[in-house]
Amino acid sequence: MKKSKKTISIIGGVLVFIVLLLLILNNVAENKLKKGLENALSQTQSSYENLDVSLLNKSATINKVNLDINGKKISVARAELQGIDIMKYLFSNKIVVGDFTITEPHVILMTRSGDSSASKEKNNKAFNQDILIKNLVLNNGDLKLSQGDSVPKLYTTFSNINLQEVSVNKNTLKGPVPFTYKAYSVKSDSLFFQMNDLHTLTVGSITAEEGNIHISNIKMIPKYTKVEHQRHIPYEKDRYDLTIGEIIMNNFSWKIKNDSLQFQNPYMELNDASLIIYRDKRPPDDPRTKHLYSQLLRELPVKVGVDSLEINRAYINYTQKLREDRPAGTVDFSNLYASVYNLTNIGMDKPDFPKTQIDVQTQLYQKASLKVHWEFDVSDVSDHFSMSGNMGHLDSNEINEFLTPAMNVKVSGAIGDLVFDFSGDDDQAGGDLELAYEDFKVEVLKNNGQDKNGFLSAIANVFVKNTTDAEKDFKDVQVSRDQTKSFWNYLWVFVRKGALKTII
Repeated sequence: MKKSKKTISIIGGVLVFIVLLLLILNNVAENKLKKGLENALSQTQSSYENLDVSLLNKSATINKVNLDINGKKISVARAELQGIDIMKYLFSNKIVVGDFTITEPHVILMTRSGDSSASKEKNNKAFNQDILIKNLVLNNGDLKLSQGDSVPKLYTTFSNINLQEVSVNKNTLKGPVPFTYKAYSVKSDSLFFQMNDLHTLTVGSITAEEGNIHISNIKMIPKYTKVEHQRHIPYEKDRYDLTIGEIIMNNFSWKIKNDSLQFQNPYMELNDASLIIYRDKRPPDDPRTKHLYSQLLRELPVKVGVDSLEINRAYINYTQKLREDRPAGTVDFSNLYASVYNLTNIGMDKPDFPKTQIDVQTQLYQKASLKVHWEFDVSDVSDHFSMSGNMGHLDSNEINEFLTPAMNVKVSGAIGDLVFDFSGDDDQAGGDLELAYEDFKVEVLKNNGQDKNGFLSAIANVFVKNTTDAEKDFKDVQVSRDQTKSFWNYLWVFVRKGALKTII
């Protein structure tokens, strides 16, 4: 009996000791964690309410947090940590958290030209804490990037961001992204981005998980009407109105390599796009050099690797205004499908670096079928390229939609078939063009763009070859490139010169 009482007393004493130890450890942990948080917060302009730490629940909560760090303003309705490894925190100064949930985070980033990298380096050296968050969740937040004006440069809202195995330490803080992670998922409700002074970009929604990304309802919107647009440009500049139904990416990945941001994606889809381009030719020409696409990709500040890109059900409309007293000329391409292979600037020093290849099939004016194959080598500094294609039957009504406003010329008859194959570089191009036409006649119009100028029309038709030969074949069409014009002007000059040699 005495032994039983003694045993009970010992057990009771041990239990009391354990309880007291837990209370002491809880108090120590609470004080240490509170002091750590308070010390971190004291280095910024901040405020918060109800900081609570509990060892028994392995949790910590903090409400109504407001931070202001070098122009970065962050407000959080509630932050909650669950599954804190107290022992590691007490004895190894390492913070390990099971779940970290942040509710209603609102982040405002102010870009400043005078941000000090030295100050950032000093803060990184002062940080001597290892943090591991097994599951980080941000709910119902937004991010705003501003340059001090009332309209943000970028604004996005999200319903959920989830990162797994997030690690922060003094080494990760030295990189462009101050943490590492192993898995992620994102659900963004909207995005707004000011691309430049003339256009904005909006996105309806973004969902991403483990490299599979779906972006819907993308729009590049002009800020001004066609008339207003001209008042905001010093020289000729296109006005774009772009919508894309969806972009799908599979196995998307990114990394920092040799101080360069690198994106890779084996397969990408772009569906249901519509691009409306308007150009007014009355302002002065843009005197700047226009690089070919191979050079643009080669000199891109980021590395991009897309093995295959499919464009489905696209529409392009190009309208050009030449004179006030004439209507604008229009060219449109409907039912456009394109396959792009090896769209990349990664590994350009490799001997087997692949050529970029583009295959397009579409309809011109919803009438004539058009197929194009285009190749270029991004790693080739001479920017050599080749392009071939063929176009089917096209009536004069469609031809005149662009030709009459652009050149004050009206034609009758039809193009039976057009085949071209040319290649070149940044300076010269040449190749073959075959054109079949039927009953082709030319009417030169008066300045009003309506009435026929009989005298000039008669002279023009003297030079038009209306022989019974349905096809004219020219093997020596040579053109020089005006480097202040785009690649598409280069192609147009070749086709125009070849067509004129055929008809006249």
